Amino acid sequence: MFQSPHRPLQRLTAGLALALGASLGGTLVSCSSTPDTEDGRPKLTDEEKLGMFFENALRYIELGEIARAEDQARRALEIDPKNSRFLLIYGQCKLLQGNSADIQAAIQIFESIPEKDDYRVQMFWGAAVERAGVLYDEAASGVRDGSRPTESPDRMERAAELEREARRLWAEAKDHFLRSREIWSGEPQSLGGLVRTTALLGEMEESIAYGRELIDSIRSSQRLVMIQLEDEGLSAEDETRLFENQRSNREFEVKTRLHIAFLLEELGRFNEAVSEFDEILILQPDLPEAHSLKAQLLFDLGEFVKARTSIERFIELRARTASFEDPDIRKAYDFIERCDRAIATSNQG
Repeated sequence: MFQSPHRPLQRLTAGLALALGASLGGTLVSCSSTPDTEDGRPKLTDEEKLGMFFENALRYIELGEIARAEDQARRALEIDPKNSRFLLIYGQCKLLQGNSADIQAAIQIFESIPEKDDYRVQMFWGAAVERAGVLYDEAASGVRDGSRPTESPDRMERAAELEREARRLWAEAKDHFLRSREIWSGEPQSLGGLVRTTALLGEMEESIAYGRELIDSIRSSQRLVMIQLEDEGLSAEDETRLFENQRSNREFEVKTRLHIAFLLEELGRFNEAVSEFDEILILQPDLPEAHSLKAQLLFDLGEFVKARTSIERFIELRARTASFEDPDIRKAYDFIERCDRAIATSNQG
């Protein structure tokens, strides 16, 4: 059965982050190489090539084909090495690929862009620095438990050093996200970055507050989608796109509320955490994990009958995709027995 994580945000970082570049538009140009003049067509000018590379790169990001988007940005930078628009896309692609070398390359790219007052530069720069901090934190855990080699004679001190660097990077990332919001407050990705970095820094109350603000932003977006869906002249393609936006917004709100619920539990505010799970289950009634986690909170609050009901619902949902030998289902039945004993004891009292 699902247990609350010791460090809730690190489980949710990927889920909470809006897909980088997902809101970017653009039309895919079928030809991704430079046309020649063998068939009598004129050769593209550099400006036309840049336009083609830009449209291709945006579409490839939208499709999740990050290596191809990076290739388009690289080709453009061969023509115009200081083009900030393509440096931003190139850095984005490095960030999305996510290994240590790519993250360091992304940071260097964002540092090199002269337009530091572009909210997107600060936002993606912050995301890259945040991710670097996570890598340092993961390295610290590995050094501490012995799964990662180190040349340091004092393993614990080396782990502490890596953890300090992780915190320094998260604080720097937070500053970038704050700067991005100062430039333009309407970007939810910057707000999502603040939700994550404040939690990583242990600033739980601040993270919860940013999370509430993010939910307000998601719901505003959802209302706009609903208004657009009422348009009788909507094309089938636009309707499909809006339904997808609606689904994505709902999933993002669920992940944000999960994050808030975990933090509330860490703070011992169990009743508020239960209320958060209630909101999650309105949005996604068939989410097994939410029923399981809610059951544990209700048990801790002494609500044994309600806890039993929630864990029964978890079993019902989990059994749709897993056998009754599934470890989580077996633990859930053990939990039912705990509930029954607690109910019997309370009735005797």
